[in-house]
Amino acid sequence: MKSPGKRTLLTGGGIAAAGLAVVLSTTLTANAAPAPAPAPAAEVVEAPVPVRAAEEPDNTPWGDVIGTGVQGDGGELVFYGVKVDIEQLPQTTFGIMAGHRSADGKVTAGTVTNEYSGPDKSPGFHAVSGGLNGIPSFGYYAGPAAKITAKVNGKTVTAHQAAWSVDPNIVVFWFDSAADPLKLAAFDASGKKLPVGNPDVGHG
Repeated sequence: MKSPGKRTLLTGGGIAAAGLAVVLSTTLTANAAPAPAPAPAAEVVEAPVPVRAAEEPDNTPWGDVIGTGVQGDGGELVFYGVKVDIEQLPQTTFGIMAGHRSADGKVTAGTVTNEYSGPDKSPGFHAVSGGLNGIPSFGYYAGPAAKITAKVNGKTVTAHQAAWSVDPNIVVFWFDSAADPLKLAAFDASGKKLPVGNPDVGHG
């Protein structure tokens, strides 16, 4: 469907063409009474489409910032929760941001990931992100995960993890590598395997 701007542009072109035809007719018919000038086209002013402030990215940390001790170009690698309020995702209320914290304590946002299908706190893995721009693979698990493993570069590895202060049932996890974590698995404190949820890995 054409946008209103395109429709307005086409209408203006039609008016301009009609005006040109009138001018040519007046020039060729010297003895005829001059044709009335065409009425000026009405100016069309399109109102800007309002954007809900809540749908704009909000990089403000929600809860405690999780430090990793891993230093990079932007400082220490950190993770933290952010609020999400998007009309198309009514069951998603938060996301996990990966960023950096400088020596003076300033936190800079990097990559955010959030659930895009179904409730964001249903049991299992959510919002798994492959490594991007110097940030390793990460995501979160909803449930009592005491240990999280995955196949990374063909080897089974254990993820680093920390509970989110806003909701301790949400476990943020990350790996040392930017490679995609495959065959993700979560276990409770007794070693029992927990629901898988949505282990699909997204990129960007």
